Amino acid sequence: MTTPAPPDRFHVTLTFTTTGDGHVVEGTWDDEKAAVKRFRGFIGTHGNSDHVTVTLWAETGGVRRRLRTWTRDAGEVLHDEP
Repeated sequence: MTTPAPPDRFHVTLTFTTTGDGHVVEGTWDDEKAAVKRFRGFIGTHGNSDHVTVTLWAETGGVRRRLRTWTRDAGEVLHDEP
């Protein structure tokens, strides 16, 4: 069994579901700690909205996978570790 390659970068998306096209704010970081800080920051600044989803992604070789998702209804959900 081969060990998966470490992530190349991390992305955080803030998706607004109140608009018909789901506007997205996104940032990209090379450092996971910085990306997690922004993930939590988006929750802090937009956490009162029922119409926001915040997602932390890991990208390896151009393929993204969700690590964490936050919504007001479900709170923070952990998906995978990088």
